[in-house]
Amino acid sequence: MTSVETLSLLKDHFARLVKSLDLGILLEYVRKTDGFAYARHFKGYRPQTLGPKRVAAAIAFEVFERNNTTMGDILTLLWNQEHRDVYHAMHDHVASISEDVESIEKIEDDKANAFLDDMLARFDPVDVLTCVRLNEVRFSEAVITARLGGTAPAEAPAGEGAK
Repeated sequence: MTSVETLSLLKDHFARLVKSLDLGILLEYVRKTDGFAYARHFKGYRPQTLGPKRVAAAIAFEVFERNNTTMGDILTLLWNQEHRDVYHAMHDHVASISEDVESIEKIEDDKANAFLDDMLARFDPVDVLTCVRLNEVRFSEAVITARLGGTAPAEAPAGEGAK
């Protein structure tokens, strides 16, 4: 799943996600990695004068209208850095199954519920949902929607998977 597809699952919480980031650092990453997007939305403005609403709207346009994966990757990276406590707690839980977290195909529902019990006791549910979605934690969709809410991914039309 691309970062844009992942962020589309968090559309209801997108403004919150962007506003939780340091806007100066976000704009610097955009300037360095996607000059066209930076010029389109932010060139000529001092970062201090751009409000969080305007930045969130510009980033949303890039992600959802232009399908800008670079912007989605920047948001994922910066969110994980800004919310490293949530990220590391989730990583520690998943690493308890296997040190090579990327090799994990699926996390059983009983383990997922135990992980979420701990995470939800310590962190905001929206932050836990954001962490699970952005990092594609291998919980079943039923557990994610039942415990964390949020939007379920749209099913691909039949025949789209094999090419």
